[in-house]
Amino acid sequence: MTGCQDGPKPPGVGIVYNSALAGTLIANPDMVDVISVVPETLWHESDGPPRYRWIEGAVQLFEESLNCIPVVFHGIGLSIGSGLPLDIGHLDQVAAAAERYHPLWYSEHLAAFKVSCGPGRPAHSGVGLPVPLDRQTLRQLVPKVATATARLRMPVLLENSAIYVEVPGAEMSEAQFLNRLCDETGSYILLDLHNLMTNEVNLSWDADRYLGELDLSRVKEIHVAGGAMLGRWYTDAHSGACPERVLALLDMVAPAAPALRLITFELHESHFRRLGPSGLEAELSRLRASIDKVASDLP
Repeated sequence: MTGCQDGPKPPGVGIVYNSALAGTLIANPDMVDVISVVPETLWHESDGPPRYRWIEGAVQLFEESLNCIPVVFHGIGLSIGSGLPLDIGHLDQVAAAAERYHPLWYSEHLAAFKVSCGPGRPAHSGVGLPVPLDRQTLRQLVPKVATATARLRMPVLLENSAIYVEVPGAEMSEAQFLNRLCDETGSYILLDLHNLMTNEVNLSWDADRYLGELDLSRVKEIHVAGGAMLGRWYTDAHSGACPERVLALLDMVAPAAPALRLITFELHESHFRRLGPSGLEAELSRLRASIDKVASDLP
């Protein structure tokens, strides 16, 4: 089973796949232009051997949902931002999945999902941890991103993070860090506007200033989503409709991003019933309105 390889031009609308969306996607094959899938949801990982086993039911349902819609990969397991060596075994598993589905590109979070618990004992952190925004981290990341790009033989995108506790001693802003990483590796940016809003709420970041610093010519994909308060924290929960602030940022940034090819809505499967098919269609229609504006501005 393979996905279609032609990407949307001008930008298209996508959705991050989960099993709760499968029935809606099967029944409405024209709902989105691209399906973004977290490849790690299609296999089990164990101490092995083999280390990876495909989940047959998950694979079958995903493939029924495709309807020859182009695919992009949105990884969560490489933990490219950690201080650990690059996990070549995991990268090769992603490459094997890419042979099957022919994604247009592969994205990863600028974050650490694995931490060291002693020699040869990495453990999952349970949440994406922010990377130190300094020159040393940049030097460590450049060869990792270059290796991932060469091994996967497709564009690699790095996503800005939802940060709940900042790493002290930053030598540059996250936007400046991403700019330098792209300059030195030829990679691209997955700009998550809901993550940016989350940091604006929790950390008093200035989203407008951030976007003014970011090299928008490297933005190939944009993520949008909804969130929720948890105590005094606003969380990137993917829990429903996009806040107006996210949509306002989208309308501002999309026309200024010449490499933009996809605007992707994220919705966690546990919240699908509350939003429902009609609510989902309303969100996707709002994204198409933004894309129509971008298309009208093209020469």
